[in-house]
Parts: sequence; structure tokens; C-alpha cells
Amino acid sequence: MPKFNLTQTQGLTELFAEPRESRDQAWRKEFYAAVPDATLMAFEPQVSPGPDQFPYFHLAIPDPGPLTPFCVSHVIDDALNSGFGIVIFGDSSRSNDPEWVFNYGNLLSYSLFGDFEGDPAERERLRGHEAERRPSYTQHQVLTGAPSETYLPTRARKALAGYMRYWFEHPDPKAILLEDPRQSPSRSLMVNLTLEDYDGDETKLHAAIHYLSWYLPVTYSIVPMPEGWTDSGFMPLD
Repeated sequence: MPKFNLTQTQGLTELFAEPRESRDQAWRKEFYAAVPDATLMAFEPQVSPGPDQFPYFHLAIPDPGPLTPFCVSHVIDDALNSGFGIVIFGDSSRSNDPEWVFNYGNLLSYSLFGDFEGDPAERERLRGHEAERRPSYTQHQVLTGAPSETYLPTRARKALAGYMRYWFEHPDPKAILLEDPRQSPSRSLMVNLTLEDYDGDETKLHAAIHYLSWYLPVTYSIVPMPEGWTDSGFMPLD
């Protein structure tokens, strides 16, 4: 349950007073500790599209006086169920850019791992250089399977499918999970988008995959379906 912690709100106010260019990893650690339960205010309408056209729930440091309290932990389930991110402003006027922006993948990561920056175990593995970071051009076995509920929950699948149907006009969004220990990260979500869908334009295909990554934790990988593959073994996303 949300705690609506005014002490954490004061902590955020002090953190937001730091110039943006000096917000280092230590600053981020303090921010991530304070932000889930800090008491904040919301707006009407509560959700608006950002410059990237993704929808965001708008929160802000509240003005002094009575308020209806909101916090990140209070709205995160609604955000994940409805397919939007969260932005936090430094004051009720929203006269400046948001102090922080959480995309859907950040919120999904927090719900799965208690960490906005992805799977801590995967980050540690990458720091240990245990996986080969270069693409492998030798033949080797890659395991495939349906992404589990713990890896990609139903609500995240529906959010991805909704985006693909609306923005890409994709009639049947599907995905499969690849497991390749030679790659970093070792697991990748493959969706049934192909170069052929974009008339051979690799730039447009890469852009489409980049947009879909908004919905995934930063430690996840998402890739298109290569030439010669079919999606017959893929799982429908919705």
C-alpha cells in the first residue's frame, strides 16, 4: 500500500534543487529511494501525451496546504494496466520540464524487480562480462519459448499489442522469447515485425523496435523477426 510520505516529498524537493547536470549515480540512488512513496499531487486531466506521443500520468511536488495525495506506488498499477508512464514535475505550475520521466518499462521493472533500472541480476552479469557482447557469426543453438508471466506479464503484453495495432496497424501482434547465452543480454523478446513490413527500410524497422522498447525494462532486449522466419510458433500478445 502507498505510504504517502511527506518526508520523502521534502527529500525530492531537495534533490530537484540540484542542477540536472550534476545528478550522478549517487543522486539517482537517493531519488529512487525517495520517489515511490513521496506524497505528490496530480492534475486534471491526469494523463497527457508527452513529446514522444506516449501517454504519461502527471505528478508534481504539491503546493502547501490541503491536497488529495498521490504517489508513484499509488498509481503504478493503473499505469501498467493502462499502458502509460509517469512524469514528475518540480511544482504545480509545470512551467519547467519534468524533473523525472518514467517510461512504461521503468515502471514494469519496478513491479518485477523492485528496481527502476531493470533486473539487478542481469546488470551484475553484464558488469561481470560473463556474456559475449559481440554478435556471434558461428552456428549455434538458440532456445525459443513463450515469454513467461514473470518475464512479460499479461498487462505488458497487452500494452505492446495495443501499440503495435494502433501505431503500426499490425493485424496480429505476436512474440517469442529467445535464449542465447552468447548474447548480452542472454534473453531477447522477438516480435513479428520484419524488414519486409517496412519495404526493406532498415531505419524505419529499427525505429519501430525502438518505440516498442519504451514498454520494456532497460535490461531487456527486443528484436524483429529475421528474414526466412515465420511466426507460427509465436505467442499472441493479446
